[in-house]
Amino acid sequence: MGKTSISVPEMQRLLGMKKVEAYWLVKQKRFQTVLVGGKMRVLLDSFEDWYNCQFHYKKVDGPPPGQRWDHTVGVQEAAERLGIHPGTVYTYIKRGQLQAVKVDNQTRIYKDSFPTAAQVEPEGGTA
Repeated sequence: MGKTSISVPEMQRLLGMKKVEAYWLVKQKRFQTVLVGGKMRVLLDSFEDWYNCQFHYKKVDGPPPGQRWDHTVGVQEAAERLGIHPGTVYTYIKRGQLQAVKVDNQTRIYKDSFPTAAQVEPEGGTA
């Protein structure tokens, strides 16, 4: 049977962060914790769920964060794919021409909304 929890210092090393930042994440209730023998433990399933749904923190060794959102792209990548300025991407989102969602304080654009983006007018409008 594998591990079901890790200590906060283990999590700290896994993410390559300082002690204060690790305990701040615990205090923010980003994942479930339990007390075992007076020591705080982070439930591994809860930690992995959190890790896969956020983009800010990266493991020292391991897969990149945000695996649950691989069906989306960030604003910069969307702008590069469409050949437009990132600010224009936000305009298209406001107009409903691109479908987006806020994840971990980042705007993410659904990849399947790109076909509708072919119908958007080029930057600068029409002549």
